[in-house]
Amino acid sequence: MGQQITRRGMMKTCLTAVAAGAVGPVSTTAQAAATAPAANDYDAIILGAGTAGLVAAVEAYDQGIKPVVLEKMDLPAGNSIYAMGGVAACGTRIQKQEGVAESKDDLFADMMKVSTDKADPALTRTYVEHIGQDVDWLQDTIGVKFRTLSRLPYPLLSRLHWVEGGSITGGGMLIRLLLAACKKRNIPILYHTKAVELITNKRLAVTGVRALTEDGLADFKARGGVVITTGGFSANREMLCGYLGGVMSRLPLRGSSYVTGENITLTKPLFAKLVHMDQFHCGPIVSATHLNPEEALNSGYGIIVDLRGRRIIDEVNTYVAKARALPHLTPENKAYQLVDSNWPAVKKMADKCTDMNSPFFQDDTVEGLARKAGLPVEAVVTTVNSYNEALRNNKLEDLNPPCTFKDPHAMDKGPFYAFPFESGMTATFGGPKINIKAQVVNLEDEPIKGLYAAGNAAGGLFFGDYLGGTQLGGATVFGRIAACHIAQACKKGKKA
Repeated sequence: MGQQITRRGMMKTCLTAVAAGAVGPVSTTAQAAATAPAANDYDAIILGAGTAGLVAAVEAYDQGIKPVVLEKMDLPAGNSIYAMGGVAACGTRIQKQEGVAESKDDLFADMMKVSTDKADPALTRTYVEHIGQDVDWLQDTIGVKFRTLSRLPYPLLSRLHWVEGGSITGGGMLIRLLLAACKKRNIPILYHTKAVELITNKRLAVTGVRALTEDGLADFKARGGVVITTGGFSANREMLCGYLGGVMSRLPLRGSSYVTGENITLTKPLFAKLVHMDQFHCGPIVSATHLNPEEALNSGYGIIVDLRGRRIIDEVNTYVAKARALPHLTPENKAYQLVDSNWPAVKKMADKCTDMNSPFFQDDTVEGLARKAGLPVEAVVTTVNSYNEALRNNKLEDLNPPCTFKDPHAMDKGPFYAFPFESGMTATFGGPKINIKAQVVNLEDEPIKGLYAAGNAAGGLFFGDYLGGTQLGGATVFGRIAACHIAQACKKGKKA
């Protein structure tokens, strides 16, 4: 049997090539130090080489100050590389060129609605005020190419700007281009350099970082400030158990296994105000192969059954709602999306599974499909027949659970397909609260001097769910804001 290709393995291979293509061979701390100042003195220290961190590094340099990026792994290995690459925005040059009018007020209202009005309004307003020019900045300064806009279902509408990724994910391409921008500016990125402690003065203002390098502990001095862009704690099982608890703390990962909560461990000793710690994003995944079957779950066709062959949820729900509910609906955290050939894209989904060596099942009959999938044949046949009968009689909403498709489709055209999925952890939303200047605040809501956070390392922007494309967008907005504020502080000769 040939070597299997998994999504996680593919991303690892892809980003190894990304890092090599953008910055040459991946450097260790000792190698990178050859071009770094011997005293490890910088204006801005940025922790984590993800979207927020690299954006902050580029912006800091362009503001005329001296940044350094400390990355604990041997390449950028955060959640950005798994992202499809959408950035939600309004007022961009692309939208204007294509005759699209998306207002700031409408985007603000929809972001707040998605968060059930629990996101920080000031941070949300800051996002919508900056994101248009920041997408233009990604084009002009970083060289990002975006696809032609398309009209998507609410609340995405014409807001989603997709990074053109070519043979890799849009998020992977974004990282590659940001690395290239750092290389062009000779911004040092020190790999195998893990921040273990924030260094402070007697007033608890942050003055630097103590980091574990391949040569041991080393101190890095920050004249203007430290920006934490390490992501959340989605891969830290202890933190997930403590802050989320129960079945949600045991979900398989959809993202990076290196996002382990430095945003919490570094800031908590400084009495940072930690918010939204029980909030996270999850979605469908096949843990064995890391395939994301969201197209099938969002297709508007078919039904979802558990391992006992019973429908368990209203299929009209979004893939996020389905994934969030699954661990509570079935003890195995496993289910099947059953579809038939009425779905026009079913062959494309099957091909995707085949390309990634991810299991799916296909048969000309429902009985045969259930048998191949290892599901109870009689139960599956009864479930499918009950669904079709309710559809014919306009009684889908009388099913248990009800099915509320506005445009339902019968399941009566072979071949039939079964796509397995689980609920997987994508990212956590909790972290140290930031203000509109990207400063981390303490328990008294006062800024901690010299300390900033951006991306999923920061808390306050998301709650419950997020409007698609606002995670990469938020990383860009607050990464740039943090860098600009540090630059202003450096030019004034004091921390802020």
